[in-house]
Amino acid sequence: MGLLIALVVIGFMIFGVFKIIGKTINIIFGTNTNDKTGIQVSSVTDDMEVNQLALDEKQNIEPLKVEIKDSKFNSSQIVEYQGAELQKFEFRPQTWQQFISQDFAKEQAQTIAKKVKRGIRGHFILSAIKGHGKTTFVELFAKSLGAKLIQRVGKQVEEDELLNIVNEINTSSEKFVVLFIDEIDTMDWKVLKVLNPIIEQFKINGKRIKPFIFASATINKHILIKTNPDTLDRIPHHIQFVRYSAENITQIIRQYKKELYPDENISEEVIVKIGKSCKFNPRTSISLLEDFVVINDIKKVLKDRNIIKNGLTKLDIKILEVLNQATRPMGANALAMRIGIGENQYLREYEPFLVEFGYIARIPSRVITDKGKKLLEEIK
Repeated sequence: MGLLIALVVIGFMIFGVFKIIGKTINIIFGTNTNDKTGIQVSSVTDDMEVNQLALDEKQNIEPLKVEIKDSKFNSSQIVEYQGAELQKFEFRPQTWQQFISQDFAKEQAQTIAKKVKRGIRGHFILSAIKGHGKTTFVELFAKSLGAKLIQRVGKQVEEDELLNIVNEINTSSEKFVVLFIDEIDTMDWKVLKVLNPIIEQFKINGKRIKPFIFASATINKHILIKTNPDTLDRIPHHIQFVRYSAENITQIIRQYKKELYPDENISEEVIVKIGKSCKFNPRTSISLLEDFVVINDIKKVLKDRNIIKNGLTKLDIKILEVLNQATRPMGANALAMRIGIGENQYLREYEPFLVEFGYIARIPSRVITDKGKKLLEEIK
């Protein structure tokens, strides 16, 4: 009996040795017998392998397998609308001159375009507050190069979509191609790992890819810094938009009115009022302008939007009131619960403006400032 047990143990030991030898051979020769797609992720880049193995070990998951399939969304099957000509619902700047403000960012874009024309990589990432024109900026950049523009949202780019994008780039007839990933912080980390060598070397697993410009945008760059710093390292140009001023906003409103509502009677007083009531956000200012076009009463427009003063809404005021009554600094979650919204919504939609313009301070928890207290006194 003891002899039988010993033979079984020796058998398992021999099997383990052969398994280790097999894996070693696979690593040395870059093969992956478990890869059903033929894409050998292990041969992408050395640092990608190290990062992936570290994550695998930490999370106790299987090694990354990239399975590319045909896209499930086939736009050729859409029955196109054949009715009356579609109304023009918005105006987007068609030239850099029409893109108001962000002068430093526009200078950087022109430098990148010159590099691209010289055959130098011109990848860039835009970091900006929502509604500040990131997509329009990339569209103008592509237009300035006469480039084909391929647009995706980060969370749309799953493993089964990556091959479609690569093939679209490789088969394009245009000299230049811009791949724009908006909300790149929402992109699956596994897809980003596969994308890294593509944007760095324009090849993957020995297959060449037509050189292109990788453009991306985010309002949460800190997430990428934490989760995908290796991707950021491969992007040479980091462009940070600045907050628009009230003067910039009034210029945007005037231009928008001229292009879409030239016959509307909108006074300069109303334009200035909108410029001061939108938190200096172009998208919000345009929405307020469109409200005024149909309501023709700026006081009602602001009332309907719950805007009290300086662009601050009833929820902003409630945040200040809660902090004013608090006996000690408050964390984001506790503050959000007190005003009846989620923590992420508070952090994304309310806190940045209140902190930037000095109504609250972080130490690191939240406290109301003297400016915030003064505002509460003014609106009593």
